[in-house]
Amino acid sequence: MSKIRILDDDLITKIAAGEVVERPASVVKELIENSIDAGASIIEVEIENGGISLIKITDNGHGIEKDDVEIAFLRHTTSKIKNEDDLYNIRTLGFRGEALASICAVSKVEMITKTKDDLTGTKIYIEGGEIIDKIECGAPDGTTIIVKDLFYNTPARLKFLKTPSREAMIVSEIVQSLALSKENISFKYKNNGKIVFATKGDGNLLNAILSLYGRQVKDNLLKIDYEENDIKIEGYIGNNALGKNNRNYQTLFINGRLIKNKTINAAIENVYRSYSTSDKFPFYVVKIIMNPQLIDVNVHPTKAEVKFQNDQEIYRLVYKALQNAFATTASVPKVIIDLNIEKNFSPEIKSEEITFSFNKQDKQSLEKSDSDVFNSYKPNVKEDKQEYINENINKEKSIEEVKNFEDEEIIDNKTSTLFPKLVPIGQIHLTYIIAEAENEFYIIDQHAAHERILYEKYLDEYQRTAIHSQTLLTPKIIDLKTSDKEFLLENIENFAKIGFVIEDFGGNSISLRSVPVIYGNPNYIDVFNEILNEIVQSSGGFLNSINKIIYTMACKGAIKAGDKLTLSEMNKLIDDLRRCKNPYSCPHGRPTLIRMSYDDLEKKFRRIL
Repeated sequence: MSKIRILDDDLITKIAAGEVVERPASVVKELIENSIDAGASIIEVEIENGGISLIKITDNGHGIEKDDVEIAFLRHTTSKIKNEDDLYNIRTLGFRGEALASICAVSKVEMITKTKDDLTGTKIYIEGGEIIDKIECGAPDGTTIIVKDLFYNTPARLKFLKTPSREAMIVSEIVQSLALSKENISFKYKNNGKIVFATKGDGNLLNAILSLYGRQVKDNLLKIDYEENDIKIEGYIGNNALGKNNRNYQTLFINGRLIKNKTINAAIENVYRSYSTSDKFPFYVVKIIMNPQLIDVNVHPTKAEVKFQNDQEIYRLVYKALQNAFATTASVPKVIIDLNIEKNFSPEIKSEEITFSFNKQDKQSLEKSDSDVFNSYKPNVKEDKQEYINENINKEKSIEEVKNFEDEEIIDNKTSTLFPKLVPIGQIHLTYIIAEAENEFYIIDQHAAHERILYEKYLDEYQRTAIHSQTLLTPKIIDLKTSDKEFLLENIENFAKIGFVIEDFGGNSISLRSVPVIYGNPNYIDVFNEILNEIVQSSGGFLNSINKIIYTMACKGAIKAGDKLTLSEMNKLIDDLRRCKNPYSCPHGRPTLIRMSYDDLEKKFRRIL
């Protein structure tokens, strides 16, 4: 007797509905996306009991033709694609023709719709996928869909829903995200009869963010605006003050489609952490506009995931866009003094937090200082080098050996930098460098500064071709567990790009033939194992770990607290830091330098008031 049977249409439809309609928020998302595709400029959303009892979506879009009303509720019927070629050039949010059929299969649906060319509208009532009634009625242009008693005929699905309040929260998040996707559409959202939020629909994304999150968020945003290779990346990311404990405040769109993508998220978070002083997650609203032929949106039933033709290129562009947003807004934290000097004559010194906001007047002042200060200060590099050799001839491990000091000209005063030319004075606790400018002095964390220098050097090498490597005189044999070796061999070209040239040595072993040129010559086996462990543990794979890999290498090679530096080494370190795109923080987000004005210092000693 045959054990394989053909399922009936009703069961097939309910199974399909389970893939598309997971919860009330799924229904809301699909229906709002239909309204957006219909060209609506106003969308109103209303729910009751978390969307389980009622979901109502009203729009002023182009409506549905009378003859198409019934067809619209059949499976695999759509006006958005015609043939297979259209699947690779999708410009609408919906395209499969499954949403309405799936929603109707598990709920009671009423729809009223009218096009601008029709004198009257059409009202249709469907229950469990069956058309119960269809009549003509008076109606404004657009479509209203009312969904009641979700999962009334599939109680097994109903019992897996969260509480109504939790389901309402999830619906709110979806409506909020979709409102950000189309700032030119006015959204109004009601929950149990109360207005939760409304957006203007004036085409200004910042105003939409203000309506949804409030002024505190709006005032702490950095603008993202970057375009390369016909790919545009725009939106906003929060500064350090908006760091969050989770990723619930991250919104990403590709061609207006709300998605989640590990590659893009990794690029954004990697840049954020290199500028942030906390371990929290960034707030962001990021929109990417690109040729739809370069992405595949038909990879997930809910269309929440996409595949890119070139993941690495997308990572690079997003990373660059976020770097540009941060690089022009960071600033050097300044030490300020509490002027309450009557209390035991010991004014308290405080350090401002990095604000990520760059004052134009300060920038002009810095640029002026850069061109005017210490024009006569031109260290003799040959003398500096000889001084270094004399001072360090008996050192077991010298910093200059690590840094490969060359006879190159120190950067001149015309170099574009964000802090002025500094003259090093000395070290404190063999950890911090004191350096003078015209009207202020700087305290520089030598390890954090060198980390930043090496990080940008390695990143630049990686993005151009590959990180420079050196061949080992004797290859190192490393034993790995089977899964790690398989992963490593699959990514052998990626490891070569970061300087590790590897060959299969049979069994569970590999042969490490070349290693990256890391200053300080750390234990390469330890570095390799740390990097491999980082990649294997990362759910995003090699590409999403590249930022951590590079700053691990930078951290291992950077000079340490306790390393004694000569004046020429300090000078070289400071000038290399001035060349950096972001000289203000190390890759982990800690400040590299702080500054203090001489006026504040003199106030502390009561020389001036």
